[in-house]
Amino acid sequence: MNGYNILIIEDDSNIAASLSEMLEILNHNVAGVADSYEVAIKELETKDIQLALVDIQLRGDKSGIEVAEQLKNNYKIPFIFTTAFADKETIEKAAVHSPYGYIVKPYSMKEINAGIEIAVQNHANLKNLKAEDEGVFNQSSLFIKSNSRLVRVAMDDILYVEAKGDYAVFKTEQKGYVVHTTFKNVEEKLDPQKFVKVHRSYIVNIDKVVDIEENNLLIKEQVIPISRGQKPNLLKRLNTI
Repeated sequence: MNGYNILIIEDDSNIAASLSEMLEILNHNVAGVADSYEVAIKELETKDIQLALVDIQLRGDKSGIEVAEQLKNNYKIPFIFTTAFADKETIEKAAVHSPYGYIVKPYSMKEINAGIEIAVQNHANLKNLKAEDEGVFNQSSLFIKSNSRLVRVAMDDILYVEAKGDYAVFKTEQKGYVVHTTFKNVEEKLDPQKFVKVHRSYIVNIDKVVDIEENNLLIKEQVIPISRGQKPNLLKRLNTI
């Protein structure tokens, strides 16, 4: 069995240690242990996490429910609630964030193993369904917030998008639109049949590429870098002879 990088989010050090031993026996890698919301977010930002086991009761003002919200919306990482709480109110609050499992303490190694395998498989299935949906992407335009207004911009008019810190610049032939958003969100909103990420700071409209030389491409007069890791994906998307 291939092991996964798993983050344990648990405020009881004894339970965290026991859970770590279980995961090691099951050939998984404990990527980190967090006892609070703040520590969990730090681990997520610095580690390669494939799955999180989340206790609902944590140290500090924020709970595992709030960690789950971040896992779902910002990090797109599957998670399982591991908690002593099985009352209706807690379960209903947890269910809002669509966990990939809910295991009530005390749990056995078999329960942990089954929960992990099902969670990872369900996450992979959802990703495949999303990829299939993107294959039939039918949005021809995008509404961009500019100066407190929502401006409709045709997908075909976008030349490229550049990341600028917490902002993204949508460049068309006529003008540029500066939007406060994450680059990950931009990538999800653009038509995957037309746009491809060529660098950590650039997504380009394939139809607008004039030429490619070494590790750069040209759109209009703009020279855009191509990262080594993204170049094979770009070349696969081009109609070449």
